Amino acid sequence: MGTRPVRYVPERAFASGGPVRPVDVAQAPSSGSKRRPLKAVGIGVGVLVALLLVAYVGVAVYFTGRFMPNSTVGDVDVSLMSSSEAQERLAEVIDGYELSIEGQGFELSLSASDAGMFFDGSAVVGDMLADMNPWAWPFELGREHDETDRLVARYNETGLEEAVRDAVGQFNASAVAPENATVSYDEAAGSFSIVPEQIGTALDADAVVEAADSALGALDEQVTLTEGHLLQPSIFESDTRLAAAVDEANTMIGADLVLQMAGTTVGEVNAELVAQWVSLDGDLNAVLDEGALTAWVDELAAQCSTVGTERSYTRADGKAVTVSGGVYGWSVDRDTLLGIVKEGVKSGRTGTVDVPCSTTGTAYNGAGARDWGSRYLDIDLSEQYVRFYDEAGALVWESACVTGTPNGEHDTPSGVYWLNQKQSPSTLVGYDGNTKIYETEVQYWMPFVGNAIGLHDADWQPDFGGTLYKEGFGSHGCVNLPPSKAGELYGLIQGGDVVVCHW
Repeated sequence: MGTRPVRYVPERAFASGGPVRPVDVAQAPSSGSKRRPLKAVGIGVGVLVALLLVAYVGVAVYFTGRFMPNSTVGDVDVSLMSSSEAQERLAEVIDGYELSIEGQGFELSLSASDAGMFFDGSAVVGDMLADMNPWAWPFELGREHDETDRLVARYNETGLEEAVRDAVGQFNASAVAPENATVSYDEAAGSFSIVPEQIGTALDADAVVEAADSALGALDEQVTLTEGHLLQPSIFESDTRLAAAVDEANTMIGADLVLQMAGTTVGEVNAELVAQWVSLDGDLNAVLDEGALTAWVDELAAQCSTVGTERSYTRADGKAVTVSGGVYGWSVDRDTLLGIVKEGVKSGRTGTVDVPCSTTGTAYNGAGARDWGSRYLDIDLSEQYVRFYDEAGALVWESACVTGTPNGEHDTPSGVYWLNQKQSPSTLVGYDGNTKIYETEVQYWMPFVGNAIGLHDADWQPDFGGTLYKEGFGSHGCVNLPPSKAGELYGLIQGGDVVVCHW
């Protein structure tokens, strides 16, 4: 075996004073050799961080004012382009761009200049680049950047929408507008049913603008309009409210009211008429058009009311007579009739209904016709003759007479009247204002205009008939009769009998 050198340590190095031990020089550690590797590692890490920082900053600087990868504007790829490059590329595409919108009978071609549009490259591209953060490029590199909306927004600000809406408005002026589903009366079926909606040919301006925006955003040159771009109805036949309205309407048209006066039918409220009054309100409820219903009732009341109206008839002796005025006749109670019709329609009532009247006549033959029966007194002012007919229409009494002086003040009034309560004897008193001008006692007083004008005996008259009434012998308005004839008539006529006084 070989020997290793031994280093001796002086005795003073040991405080204990113990024996001296040899030391193995080869096993002693060296502090300098341990520090050198650690220092090398630190330098390497620092260099790497510096390099990464330089790379990060360099890439960030590169993408400042430049588009990230996967950047598009419509179909145009602007990836890695600088602001000026992107402006130039987009300007080239847009300068030659023309949008054609066609379909459903509509045609429109628009260029940027046609629509008053312009491409502000600096502003548009600036907006696009503002969406990108170059200092976040490690995250931005893998993300898609679609900047189409920035371009579309700029175009919309310039008038594309206005140009499209103007064109659609002109087109729609002669197009067929859509029609909502509704309910309608089917005459053949005699009932209400749902009428389906109709789309028509008018375009939905909002839909066309949206399609133009979408095409422009992708820089597509063609938009094809389909039925989906047409104006749509707002109410469709599937709306459950329409089915309910049909049921309501069919209940109303179930009404059938036959309106009569003195047994004569003057009107009928039936399905065909009620159907004209049914409409839909804003909530799609079937409701009555009360204005139309009221107008119909007003017209019927006016036609059927005869008081004071002109009537024409032929007297038993063949003379044709036309008379108007007076207080006799039928006067329809319009308010009560309106209530009957409204209630009847809403409940679907059927049956015969007498038209309510405040006054009634003894017969009814329609507007303009004779509305009294066979029994009546006929005073013919032109003939100065009076005739009385009984219930069978037979002439049972007649006499010449003298009527009022035709001076506009004492004329005997024409018209149709009722005979008021007769009296025998009676004193007739005449006034001129508050001044009494005569007081005459008669034996037979038969008034028909209030208690002021009537028939009575007049023994002071020299004769009767002819033209005496306008030759100074006319009365103050009454119908003067020979005393004997007045007595006969008094025995025949009754209060409530019809008096017709005419020329």
